[in-house]
Amino acid sequence: MPTFLDPTTFSLLGNYLLLTILVLGGLLGISGTVNLFRPAPVGEKISSRLLIVITSLLVVGFIWICWFHYQIHTQLSLELPQNLAVWLNRQLAAANSNASYAMPLYDLAHPPRYSIPVWIENEKYYFWFMCYAILGLSAHYRMRHHRFRGAVHLILAIQTTILYFFTNPFAAPLPKFMAEISPWFNENLSDMARAGLFMKLYPKMIFYYNAHYMWLHPPMLFLSYACITLTFITSLFMLVKRDLAIENLGYDFAKLGFFMLTLGMLLGYPWALQAWGPNWWWDPKICSSIMMWAVFSTYLHTRLYANKPAMWYFSSILGILCFAAMIFTFLATFFFPGEHTFQ
Repeated sequence: MPTFLDPTTFSLLGNYLLLTILVLGGLLGISGTVNLFRPAPVGEKISSRLLIVITSLLVVGFIWICWFHYQIHTQLSLELPQNLAVWLNRQLAAANSNASYAMPLYDLAHPPRYSIPVWIENEKYYFWFMCYAILGLSAHYRMRHHRFRGAVHLILAIQTTILYFFTNPFAAPLPKFMAEISPWFNENLSDMARAGLFMKLYPKMIFYYNAHYMWLHPPMLFLSYACITLTFITSLFMLVKRDLAIENLGYDFAKLGFFMLTLGMLLGYPWALQAWGPNWWWDPKICSSIMMWAVFSTYLHTRLYANKPAMWYFSSILGILCFAAMIFTFLATFFFPGEHTFQ
């Protein structure tokens, strides 16, 4: 296996970075909890600086992940000898003649390489929480309400804890991908065994790892999840007391989140047809996503009646319900069998 795939350096620096984020996130969480329950703000300058530093470090870590993926693209290719490539091209041409979506033939001059997006496996959590941190930083400076800021900070602290202890992308970089690709570097493979392994790896490279939709569909959904989380926080505050500034802030994030969710789902449709065929419709995560979209749409429609008595209570309940639907949709990947389960 290429030496760059040795995860030692990548993991070591990434874990140090994530540990720093965890410690700073813990301090931010303490500050957020104190401000959430106090009538007057405490340590506003310190918490603001902590939020800026944590967000910046998350961006640095994301760049580090991007570098690792770039190394995979430049140094890892599925190279085959000429005689085996010619034989495989005949097999691919035969398979393409009966398939709705054809796979490119093998090009000896340019062996296929992985262009893996930076939000697969545990990296998706990193990207999701980084999006929340960036949007939370924007909300922090738009809303000078110490209790609201405290809630935003506390959620970020919880996310950094989850990231470090349960979904650390640096602890074992891309374990599923590494397990798939490691047999390729076995020098004792026979030609037929290598051809069989190639036909196992190549379709997933084309329809999953290197799919153009993979660069659009998932990040839009994770960005919408970050927006829904902030809308959830504003909805909780609106249940306690109506504040027009907080209400408008939540609505702004809801509009962005709904747009990204809708566009992301629409872009997932042609990808599902290409990768799974006509049976994609009954995937549990897709069904739950449609449910979440319907709840989100209802939340936005209640804004048409925002001035009616007590309507903000109903809107707030829908905002909370939308967050619950988001959590259910995400967990559906783990508990219900379907196409998304095996990605």
